Amino acid sequence: MYNKTLGCLLGAAIGDAMGAATETMSASQILKQYGAPVKEFKAPPPYVPARGRRAGQITDAFSIPYFLLNEILEQDSQITRQTAKQALKKWGKSEYFEPFAGMTTRKAVKRLNDSEQMSDWEFAGHLGNKLFKGHYYALSSNGAACKAFPAGLLSRGELDAAIEYAVEISMSSHDDPLSISGACAVAAAVSEALKANTTVFNLVQAGLYGARRGEELARKRHDIWIYPGPSVKKRIDMAIEIALKAGDQAYILSQLREKIGNGPAIAETVPTVFGILIAEQGDAMESIYAGVGMGDETSAAASIAGAIAGCFHGETCFPQELCSQLEAENQLQLMQMAARLGGR
Repeated sequence: MYNKTLGCLLGAAIGDAMGAATETMSASQILKQYGAPVKEFKAPPPYVPARGRRAGQITDAFSIPYFLLNEILEQDSQITRQTAKQALKKWGKSEYFEPFAGMTTRKAVKRLNDSEQMSDWEFAGHLGNKLFKGHYYALSSNGAACKAFPAGLLSRGELDAAIEYAVEISMSSHDDPLSISGACAVAAAVSEALKANTTVFNLVQAGLYGARRGEELARKRHDIWIYPGPSVKKRIDMAIEIALKAGDQAYILSQLREKIGNGPAIAETVPTVFGILIAEQGDAMESIYAGVGMGDETSAAASIAGAIAGCFHGETCFPQELCSQLEAENQLQLMQMAARLGGR
């Protein structure tokens, strides 16, 4: 369990840090900037959100779930919406907030800081008041999916437990069925990846189950907000079809990019990640490279892919030099975190 837990943490962190150098760029811009696919940590150029940071430093995609796991360990608590709120408030005071907070998370942190006297329903109303009426995806965004892997890790391979935890985490900031569906897809896949003799097929099937079940649970709640948007589950079905029928890997990735996309919408990033996992046959580093080169929300895609595939294979699938550079640049102490999580 330790090996898989550490693999998940390393994969999520390496994917985020490597994707920081290509975030918001198109696939063609990435190749023009670097001359080849990015397969190592790079210093981010001046026109991406991580500008000014060093090669190998993480962004919001990993730092938010990292803060969540620290909160759970420090408080010896379970995954609840309140725990997720407290972790998000602490993250809002960190170095990561100003350069990296997305539209949904930025507003959620502000509301959390203003919500001390609010009831849960009043707080939900402030979260879900359609602040971005012209762009609903500002609310149904991939931030919910990035911070879902802790739900899978703490589920001990119980998919329904992972889904329930993911709902709680998502409700702290992304309180709509689409966000919750995508988060539950990721959590369920990580939960499945903890099992000793699982397969890529099983990971994808777990993701489909999580997406469907997560949306069902969300729509039964009374403290939820409904936004228009495509089904995450049906988009995962599309990604599976593309990955199985499109041909060679490069063409599969181009078809995922062009037909599903890798933008901020959770119904883009999460399905594309599952397509990547199929195309790369679950290989952790190749899945991360694919996410980094996909363009647009590269930190999110590479981090989610790394979390699932890293858990699937365990920590030995990652080059030691990358792990050492990651620790030197961020002081994350992931080995200690994995050991503490394994002891819960």
